[in-house]
Amino acid sequence: MEFRVAQLDDLAAIAELFHACWQLSYADLLSAEVRSAMTLDSAADLWRPGLVEPLGRETVVGIQGDEIVSVFRIGTDKDEPARGHLFSLYVAPSSAGKGVGMATLSAAVERIAKQGFPEISLWVFARNERAKALYTRAGFVETGRNRRDERWRELEIEMLRSLTSQS
Repeated sequence: MEFRVAQLDDLAAIAELFHACWQLSYADLLSAEVRSAMTLDSAADLWRPGLVEPLGRETVVGIQGDEIVSVFRIGTDKDEPARGHLFSLYVAPSSAGKGVGMATLSAAVERIAKQGFPEISLWVFARNERAKALYTRAGFVETGRNRRDERWRELEIEMLRSLTSQS
């Protein structure tokens, strides 16, 4: 699996992957109303700004063969600027359960570590057991902080991983 910084030309593939995750992977997690509001166009609108003007964030795609099978966005944690943050990580539903998630998460953590951050934070839907299990296997722990974004109408929890003891 290869990883590279995403380009604007990747927007359609990223939007399709993201949209598929919302419609398939989140079918039992998010309400039908929230999922139906996430069209391909709204998915593209969500990802486009980070590709056009990254503002210190980096969007990276994971590629197998000639297909984009994962995407993540990293940068500085807006609440704690001394640490890195994983804003998004999505794996194509067709690639789920094949090690793509862990490979993608490892690439994100490695990129944040190379930027010199001592920790990496993320927010995950509290009921997303599959994602929480992935993050826990990779050394993330729940911090006890939570939030609810009214767009998604679902509780999120914060998770954190130290990078200082990693080699």
